[in-house]
Amino acid sequence: MTSPSEQVALEVNGEEISLADALLPAKLAGRLQFLQDALDAALVRQAAAQRRLEATDEEIQAAADEFRAARELFDADATEAWLANHFLSYEDWEALLVHEIIKRKLREAVVAGQIEQYFASNRLNYDTAAISQIVVRDEDVARELRAQIAEDGADFHTLARQFSLDDATRLAGGYAGLVRRPDMEAEVEAAVFGAQANAVLGPFKSDRGWLLVKVETQQRATLDAALRETVKAQLFANWLTERRRKARVRYTLLEVVAGEAADEEAEPVVEAAGAEE
Repeated sequence: MTSPSEQVALEVNGEEISLADALLPAKLAGRLQFLQDALDAALVRQAAAQRRLEATDEEIQAAADEFRAARELFDADATEAWLANHFLSYEDWEALLVHEIIKRKLREAVVAGQIEQYFASNRLNYDTAAISQIVVRDEDVARELRAQIAEDGADFHTLARQFSLDDATRLAGGYAGLVRRPDMEAEVEAAVFGAQANAVLGPFKSDRGWLLVKVETQQRATLDAALRETVKAQLFANWLTERRRKARVRYTLLEVVAGEAADEEAEPVVEAAGAEE
């Protein structure tokens, strides 16, 4: 078997870069999500095979048409160019389409009969509130801004543009959009969902500074079609996490080959911490 140090991953100006060397930066930075994706794909494939789930020709064609439409690939030449740019053959593309079809079927099988019960047990987690915020460095400044709003009728959004330190929301007058309960700090969540619309709350201490929050709207969760899809995704993610936990996984691509290490005659430049002189 060809080892990663012997397999050429790419060439740069005539220099051959081995797969082992190409992987080093990814190992150091922890950018190995592609292996997690491959693991998940294998778990899906194995579970689907146990359930004898398959993709029909009609489903594959429909998935291909949807794929092309989403990327505006309206003819064969455009599709071929897109695949070439992504280093995919038509066979690769079809295999990926089949995987997505089977994954959807598996998800439906896995979550069947669980959606209503899960939602009933976790309903509060799906409540949302549209909020705006002002983030400042000092508590006294936050209290002064709230006093201007409450006593002088100052506009929250104007003050956010003038004083907020949060670059992501300042230009929008502090508007942070819809936020779910679990995505808020506990103190903020309790205050927001215990208040009326248009209430200004705080200041709250956060890791970004001191926070004022305006409640724009609140929306209590109902199990509509969109939320059903969200719940399905969560249930399937939970199922996949459990399958990962139980799987026997060996990342052979990342292993140091013992024979290669033994053959190295040069002394390492970097010594282990605490090594004796």
